[in-house]
Amino acid sequence: MKYKHRPEKKFGQHFLVDGNIADQIVDFAELTPDDTVLEIGPGRGILTEKLLERTENVTAVEIDRNLITNLRLKFDAHKAFNLVEADILKTDLNELFGDVIGRIKVVSNLPYYISTPIIELLGKNRHLVSNAVLMLQREVAARLVAKPGSKEFGLTTLNLALGATGNVVMNIRPEAFNPPPAVMSSVISLVFSEKMLYSLESEEMFRKITGVSFRQRRKMLRNTMIPHLVSLGISEEDVAVILENAGIDPMARPETLDVAAFVNVSNAVIRAIT
Repeated sequence: MKYKHRPEKKFGQHFLVDGNIADQIVDFAELTPDDTVLEIGPGRGILTEKLLERTENVTAVEIDRNLITNLRLKFDAHKAFNLVEADILKTDLNELFGDVIGRIKVVSNLPYYISTPIIELLGKNRHLVSNAVLMLQREVAARLVAKPGSKEFGLTTLNLALGATGNVVMNIRPEAFNPPPAVMSSVISLVFSEKMLYSLESEEMFRKITGVSFRQRRKMLRNTMIPHLVSLGISEEDVAVILENAGIDPMARPETLDVAAFVNVSNAVIRAIT
């Protein structure tokens, strides 16, 4: 089927056109016929077609009305296909998948400009989502799975690591898309835990402390984290004890700390102020 639709810049559309790569992406999801799959931004349907060959329940969420007609013409004959015309960031996944037995899998070529908010959404719904295989801008994928001490390690890494693990499974050149993006792309495989992977007492406090620490990531913690903790009403002496117990050097920069260190500080702060 030929599509007359022009890619919309406002939706960040870069349609995958390489069928071999589409096959590989779906392979990484390791689907069974019983799996329920969410595809975000099906576009022209190259991944959708592959998904429908592997499983019997595919829900595709598409925001671009100009693509809806073509998607319906191509896939409505499939009983396994469910098309939802909506903005994924405004969609209640519990309404879509709350009655599904087990958790769903997500397989998508994400719009790059909202890929991080979408992954945040999936993380918040990890009680519904077991796995995700996602196409992203390579720099974003690198940040998601970065190791402490690397320049990519930051808030994106930390927030994901609370409830998921992941790795980059392949890199893709711009020529595989129409129109070609100005950046390299990567496919990342994520596994979401139903419960947090760390014994965190307050996610809100964790995000505040990591946010303050990384706001000026080149500064030492003594100039970022420590003043913030003192502003919460904790004495400098107690702050020093909190950092020492967490194994943190006040002269260190935030990207050198792992997730567990920030969790330990966050938990200690909650105990100190309550």
